[in-house]
Amino acid sequence: MKSGSKGFTLIELVVVIIILGLISIVAAPRFVSLNQDAHDAAIHNVFGSFTTAVGLYHSCWLASGSSGYETNLRCYGAGDLDSTATGFPLGLETAQSENGTVLQGDYCKQVWEGLLDNDEYNLAWHENAAFSSDNDIVYWFSSTDLSEPSTHCYFNYIADNPSQGAENWQLKYYPGSGKTLIERSVLSIQ
Repeated sequence: MKSGSKGFTLIELVVVIIILGLISIVAAPRFVSLNQDAHDAAIHNVFGSFTTAVGLYHSCWLASGSSGYETNLRCYGAGDLDSTATGFPLGLETAQSENGTVLQGDYCKQVWEGLLDNDEYNLAWHENAAFSSDNDIVYWFSSTDLSEPSTHCYFNYIADNPSQGAENWQLKYYPGSGKTLIERSVLSIQ
């Protein structure tokens, strides 16, 4: 009488290991890209919220009957966000803005904080030391005169790749016109 075997043969185990190895080779890249997809979705959501908030702020400015630079626009958020001369958000402490016509780097961070009212992201101003895993977004501005159409704040999301010279998602905000632009960009090193 022949006894029944209770287990796998060595060949069966090797075949199963090879099949599992092949599956992991095919599936691993898909799981790795999910991490980047999560970063992309999160920052697109935040940048979209920023864009929406700019529009809401401007609507508030229009509805309040304003016609120029306003400090502490009461009908939006905490009522402490100042406007440009054209009615778009400029910052919290804008006394040096020459009546809402001049942009400074600190204003960019203040606009972010005033519009989004969250502290989920650690912002750092654009300098070499900002590129670390401690920071999520690097920000600064392009020029000071808001009458120039190219004057903008920029916010580069570096949480997914904080190495200098990496391509990251960027939000450009033009306070003179309220325009926002979301694109991939590489920050130059300062």
